[in-house]
Amino acid sequence: MKKFSVLTLISALACATETGFSATDMPALDGTWISTSCELRPQAGPDGVNPWHLTRSVIFNGDRIDAHFTTFADANCSTPLVELKFGGEVRVLGASDVVSGAKNVDLIVNDYLTITPRRDGFSDFLNSAQPGACGNERWQTGVEQNIYKTGCSVMGVAADTPSNEFEVLYVASGLLYFGARPVNGKPLDTPQSRPTALQVPLQLAGGGMTRQVGAADVRVPTHVEIVNFTQADGADPAEVRAFFEDITIRMNQNDTLLYRTVAQGEDGNWLCINYWLSHEAMKELNAQAQSWTELTSEINKVVKPGSFRLSSYALNR
Repeated sequence: MKKFSVLTLISALACATETGFSATDMPALDGTWISTSCELRPQAGPDGVNPWHLTRSVIFNGDRIDAHFTTFADANCSTPLVELKFGGEVRVLGASDVVSGAKNVDLIVNDYLTITPRRDGFSDFLNSAQPGACGNERWQTGVEQNIYKTGCSVMGVAADTPSNEFEVLYVASGLLYFGARPVNGKPLDTPQSRPTALQVPLQLAGGGMTRQVGAADVRVPTHVEIVNFTQADGADPAEVRAFFEDITIRMNQNDTLLYRTVAQGEDGNWLCINYWLSHEAMKELNAQAQSWTELTSEINKVVKPGSFRLSSYALNR
């Protein structure tokens, strides 16, 4: 089995020497962010650069990051190889000079780093390390171990040593973009390797505060749309949120819905607020949405018929 670099497998790292901003200076970062689909990355190894596949779940809370990555043996992300979890600090340094609207961010893994092998072959690979050089116990498939203190010699992870990654982050329209990985598969382990482009985004799954529109997007909304509705009898609130997440992803493809927030009230009442680039963009996209029958046909399962109340307003600037 080829040797994996944790600097490539995990998206977290770096203790900067300069004085930086706090994570609160990054607009709309707090919350849980998850992959929208199976993702592809370049992986450098002894036999050259190879593709590898993964899904990500990343939680930002103030100046802290906690993340969960799963790598897979196939392009459909159906056969898991290994899970990695890690936690540490976030340091926002300021605006990126090369990615418009993004922030230079250093991520610091200095709390924990766990591995859970999901295939016997990967367990055997980890067990090829000398005793105590990769976890405290012999590896078993499906059993998690924290390797932060011991390191892992076969993965190139030093014992009890923070891992460093020099990142850029960009937040817009309920999506979080990390920097694009180098095509040569090398890690982002120096300031010079900080990305100059963005990769496929994560979507907001939960948590976080109401976002300040325009803070992470240079465009400014001119129109706001307010939607009130009542969830269908017997509907689960999680189903309501999932439905509107699907709708939001579809609407974001037009890039004119700058931000949407959905909030749950009492007695099954909900509020949805949409910030639009313009009144014309709102009308155009709402008209297009009438043809999304594969999504809108499900609406009566989560929304009580006849309960929609819509209004919209021009924003004064």
